[in-house]
Amino acid sequence: MSRKVVWGIVAGALLAAGYLYWVNEGRGHYAAVGDCVTSPRAGELVHVSCGSTGALQVLAKFSGDDSNRCDAVNGTTRAFVEYPRGAAAFVLCAGSAKK
Repeated sequence: MSRKVVWGIVAGALLAAGYLYWVNEGRGHYAAVGDCVTSPRAGELVHVSCGSTGALQVLAKFSGDDSNRCDAVNGTTRAFVEYPRGAAAFVLCAGSAKK
């Protein structure tokens, strides 16, 4: 196999991997009402089992970036504002998953 063919395959694989990363970037934090999440680092939201230590259950989800809307949701202890790439911002209101 010639070097040009090998480099073409490598470049194609890197391009495909980069595209897949870009398409799936941040998909893990798209939580729905009832899902449980945690925030191990600032700016990171991860799905977890509702029985996990520190798990927060999503109580409400609103369009936009006004986290003050969570003030009216009973049980809210934390609000997350998400700005997904290529989509509108939304707010997740979360509270303790322990019942």
